[in-house]
Amino acid sequence: MLTTTPPVVGKLYVCEEYFLLLYPDVSSAAEGSAASTISSGAANNSAYWTKQLGKPVSYCEKSDVLLILSVDGIYAEVLAGDKIGWIIVKDWLYLKELNSGA
Repeated sequence: MLTTTPPVVGKLYVCEEYFLLLYPDVSSAAEGSAASTISSGAANNSAYWTKQLGKPVSYCEKSDVLLILSVDGIYAEVLAGDKIGWIIVKDWLYLKELNSGA
């Protein structure tokens, strides 16, 4: 199932449950669309999809702050620390928007 509310460009989010794979483009994200609950799983998935796609796939840590750079349908381009990549936004990711605080 997909989220009913897509992330908003320029806002900050966090995913506390999963290590998210960061794909280099939307078509790669559509083909892979994986996440992992353990670091070793994320590293293995990243290596697998890098080999399968012939493109670099990285991952971000649980609770890394995600800055939404752009949105294309159900996909979001994010900046996570020093990494940029595309994720597929699914409801089970439980992306939480961080308050901007005033």
